[in-house]
Amino acid sequence: MRLAQLAARAGRFLWWRTYMSWIYPLGDPLSARWGWAARLVRWPLPWLAPYRRSQLHLLRPAALGDVLMCTPALRELKRRNPSCQVTVYTKFPDAIAGLPFIDRVGRVDESPGDAIWPNYERSLPPRRHIARIFGDHLGLAVHDIRPSCVVDPALRDRFRAAWQDRPRPWIVVSRRAGGWTPNKDWPDELWDELIDRMASRGTVIEVGVEAAGLPPRSGGSYVDLRGQTTVPELIAAIAASDVLVGPITGTVHIAAAMGVPAVVIYGGYEHPNCSSYPGNINLYSPVDCAPCWLRDPCPFGKKCLHQITPDQVEAAVHRLWAANRSGSSAGTPGVRPQSSSWEPFPTASSAHTQGLLTMPSKGSERAHHH
Repeated sequence: MRLAQLAARAGRFLWWRTYMSWIYPLGDPLSARWGWAARLVRWPLPWLAPYRRSQLHLLRPAALGDVLMCTPALRELKRRNPSCQVTVYTKFPDAIAGLPFIDRVGRVDESPGDAIWPNYERSLPPRRHIARIFGDHLGLAVHDIRPSCVVDPALRDRFRAAWQDRPRPWIVVSRRAGGWTPNKDWPDELWDELIDRMASRGTVIEVGVEAAGLPPRSGGSYVDLRGQTTVPELIAAIAASDVLVGPITGTVHIAAAMGVPAVVIYGGYEHPNCSSYPGNINLYSPVDCAPCWLRDPCPFGKKCLHQITPDQVEAAVHRLWAANRSGSSAGTPGVRPQSSSWEPFPTASSAHTQGLLTMPSKGSERAHHH
């Protein structure tokens, strides 16, 4: 009898190891396109899906944007299973500690061996929003992709008070996308031209890491906060602003959580379908090699990013600011209709509608609307 029990346990163990080694990973390429198929492969018995557990441990250590893109799935989990005790292990506790659907935030080194690590890196390039892919790992279909984030109202109000005598709009600029890849970063010479022009009409608040080798700026209304903000202060500064401008990185996800519209300079590294939010203007270049998801230096000199001009970005900023002043985004946190001297620019880009603005690839005659 004991031999039979041992054999049964060994059989279950081997089946589980085979399943996790060979069958479960099939969900990764499926999740890049078809969430329902990935969930079916991973959890053929629906009652075993992770979101049904009494306790769930989720590990997503680095990349602030990826951490925030986990929150829609966790929100849906708590809606479906309110009694589940959710613990998240991350290097960015200040961004999510206190959210009503997360019971505890722990250190990365505290994570247990059975913690779920939602990922999309094994199925590049994805064709769906990463927030939905993260939901697949929990057995959930995610419909509301907007992230959640914690903001300190006192810090937000402190920034508003500090900027109150400066011209509107208050435009937060985040020019660097972090160290994962250099292929998201718009060239500095284009940033410099854009910042000079926007600072002559509104106020530019630059955040992020210190830009080594760049000279200090002067003239116009410009506030340099690079290298000077903690994560809570960064969140509060974005929440206090009118518009965010930058590559697709953590600041874009913070802005989405705070209801602040953004002009996102995608270039061709990834397609906006993977990470965009309603109300933003996304500048994407459909060159032949896009989306590349390339971590090594671009062999083509980042031509996708060079196709996006300061004129186009400035016109997109104006459109978002004008839309908010007219009340079309009334109620958006951090955005209040104000008088402004900012006037439209006579560029072709000013005619584009809000949403995905696709930059023309080489040889095309005009941009396309999507």
